[in-house]
Amino acid sequence: MGAPVGGVLGDTVAPVLALPAHGFVMLSMPKCASTSMVRSVAGQAEVVLRVNPKLKHLNCAQFHELMVPLLRKGGYYRKDYEVVSLFREPVEWLESWWRYRRRPALAEEGSRRFTGEQTFEEFARDYLQRKNRFRGRPARFVAMSDQLDIGVDRIFALERPEVWQGWIAEKLDREQEIATHNVSTERQEPELSVGLRAELEAYFAPEYDIYAHLRDTGTWTPPAGYVPRG
Repeated sequence: MGAPVGGVLGDTVAPVLALPAHGFVMLSMPKCASTSMVRSVAGQAEVVLRVNPKLKHLNCAQFHELMVPLLRKGGYYRKDYEVVSLFREPVEWLESWWRYRRRPALAEEGSRRFTGEQTFEEFARDYLQRKNRFRGRPARFVAMSDQLDIGVDRIFALERPEVWQGWIAEKLDREQEIATHNVSTERQEPELSVGLRAELEAYFAPEYDIYAHLRDTGTWTPPAGYVPRG
């Protein structure tokens, strides 16, 4: 397997990986990173955007604005490759942000992003009330505009690595599976009241619409311009 460009990539970092010669570009949705995918395929990518958060987490609209013209100059037209993204269960996506911002390193840095004193209930409430310093949402990441019209060609369920790893292996014409790194271990689920969970699920209605299309097969090719319900 090829070595990652620029050395070993961080365990929780997945950059934008452009492999148009192999027919795809993988966008890196925050908190949907896969170290196994990065370590396995980055060495074969024509373009790897990493380190700078504003670049490594280009969303779908930003990719089309900034990177599509660049790839075109290299001889790769939009019809030559699929733009794909991983996607995870929406409340678990938010929980991952909460866990990330509880890291002791953030407290040591004196970062205002540190939320180590907050319960997940408090963090989720602040998210809904726009008190957090971020207000991203997964459906917007894969969309072309605030209308949430989906602009990626294919979406994979993060929780189904056998599906997206198999698809990537086929694209790369590899017989071997992509090795799995950082397999999640059992952990205690954070407490979340029934009422607040219902509020989150209502807010994430577009995300759950997308996620419902992934449940059966772990992958979905949305119709062009599809707008999730909710």
